[in-house]
Amino acid sequence: MKTLKLFAFVLAATFVFTSCSNNENLLPEPQPKSLLKSFKIQRDAKGAYSVDYDLSNNVRTEKIVNDKKNSSKVYLYSSDEGISRKESQDLLVAGNELKVGFVDTNTNNNPYVLIEDDNISFAKGKNAEMLLEYSVASNEDGTFSLDFKVNNNVTVDFVYNESEEVYEVHLEAGKASSKAYNRTLTKEEGKVLRIDFVNHNPSNFSARGIEETIRKKPRVSVGNGESVENVAA
Repeated sequence: MKTLKLFAFVLAATFVFTSCSNNENLLPEPQPKSLLKSFKIQRDAKGAYSVDYDLSNNVRTEKIVNDKKNSSKVYLYSSDEGISRKESQDLLVAGNELKVGFVDTNTNNNPYVLIEDDNISFAKGKNAEMLLEYSVASNEDGTFSLDFKVNNNVTVDFVYNESEEVYEVHLEAGKASSKAYNRTLTKEEGKVLRIDFVNHNPSNFSARGIEETIRKKPRVSVGNGESVENVAA
């Protein structure tokens, strides 16, 4: 009987140990910590571009700028640098475009931004464009915030162009009750978020009336993943 009881005890202990081992194997592996919390790229009223970004705790950065490709890439590394912090960097539009990307060495979260725009910061006097300033910022829930201001007497119309998959902001001369606008935009997984400011400018008069020219600038593209190589420095 003692032998039988001992055998039963060993069998029960083996079953408990095996069950615990199986449960441990079923536990999900911890997800790697994202080193980049958020970022915002913006153009001020003088036409100057800059990017601000929030970093998690213990992050070291390395910035690589390529003047020939007009690109900037920020590498993020885990380190012992302490508390979270914010950093900023001035950007320059050269050849009507600029590129900035982030490489999070801890995750596959590698966002990048491509912008097509004219360098109005060299223009003399007051900014005469319809668009005064704007910014695009990433949010913790995966959406993006578009904030912008227009000059006096500019009307705004928001349109999503389904055929081209572009959020369009149409700007046209006219009386308006507001100069500041904001929208929350959704970026689909695996796709590029595209934003076009569409300027409707009267060009000349003809027998058919006032004709206009359409200028699409600035144009903003926000992507992620392997496409960050598009902004390789």
